[in-house]
Amino acid sequence: MALSTLSAVFFIALVGSFLQTNIGFGFPILAMIFLPMLFPFSTAVTLCQMIAFVSTAYLSITYRASIRWRVLLPLLLVSLLVGSVVTYLSFSIPQQRLRMILGIALILLSIFFIWFANRIKLKASIASGLSMGVVAGLGNGLFGIGGPPVALYLMASVNEKDQYLATIQAYFLLSNISTIAIRAFNGSIGTEHIPVILIGWVGIGCGTWLGLASFDKLSMDSLKKLVYAFVGVSGLWVVIQELLAHR
Repeated sequence: MALSTLSAVFFIALVGSFLQTNIGFGFPILAMIFLPMLFPFSTAVTLCQMIAFVSTAYLSITYRASIRWRVLLPLLLVSLLVGSVVTYLSFSIPQQRLRMILGIALILLSIFFIWFANRIKLKASIASGLSMGVVAGLGNGLFGIGGPPVALYLMASVNEKDQYLATIQAYFLLSNISTIAIRAFNGSIGTEHIPVILIGWVGIGCGTWLGLASFDKLSMDSLKKLVYAFVGVSGLWVVIQELLAHR
């Protein structure tokens, strides 16, 4: 594995886990902007989820007393079911089409979170949990990105920052185990990817440590706007790349 690839994975993991620790999600979005440039799409999704596993497991265990299982379970169960089905279906979708869909999804995520997320007020209910679980399962199955709808649901359902962080990390941990198993069984990764996973774990460990150190110091509103402006520009770039490649 080239040193440049390993270095890129390290910095993707470091920055992505820093964001994830502070806003509850963000690592998969950042990782899926860059990893498909380095690996086949399904491999990129699997590596994203395997690298994230260390951070989500650590945070879930550290804040386990704050996990709101009663709030999480309706969303989690539906998301696992939908995500498993969509993951299987995604193997039959051409990689170029998945990249185009990803680019469009990133642009829509950016627009939604910058302009509309604060105006939408979900009610903490089983119905909203189930509906957000469907959306999260679709995103997780296709791209490994299920965080935004989960974040909206949990922001309406929990009152404390620690509870929010713990519960959303528990969601990522359990949903990633499911889709990692499916993708690994279908040959998305092999032993040649072990160095990538290991260097990703080092990066995500550093990023998680830095994120926890600044957990109570950053302005979340400013950080979110900066992150999603970057996500939108990156999504537009992915779409432009795909359009130019198929002219």
